[in-house]
Amino acid sequence: MEAYNLIPFVGTIAPFLAAIFIILIIFISKTKREKYRNEVLKAAIEHGRELPPDFFQKPEIPSEFFKKQEKSKSNLLTTSLFFLSFGIGIGIFFYFFFAGMGERLQYASVGFIFIFIGIGQLIAYLIEQKQKKAGEQEGV
Repeated sequence: MEAYNLIPFVGTIAPFLAAIFIILIIFISKTKREKYRNEVLKAAIEHGRELPPDFFQKPEIPSEFFKKQEKSKSNLLTTSLFFLSFGIGIGIFFYFFFAGMGERLQYASVGFIFIFIGIGQLIAYLIEQKQKKAGEQEGV
């Protein structure tokens, strides 16, 4: 059997094997963690020591983890400029990459998706700046 005949087989099976591998890693790590906790508990009982009450509780994810971070104004400006420049770059790349095919603009128009996303974010940034200035003038 030649190697190029294995490519479809490996390409089909690889995602499933990766998922099984990830689940296996999670299972093994949980099993080892529980084994370690049981060993600590056994050692504490043997030596007559008391464990703190939080030892028996499952570890919790801190509440700060779930708090939604506010987007700063400069972050919105940065992402809008990123999308604008990325769209222009993709458009230029596809324009010259497909130069020999005669359909330059058909493929280069993919860049317009990112350009319009960037324009939308830039407009949102400008509107927020305008509202911020209006709020400051009312407060003064």
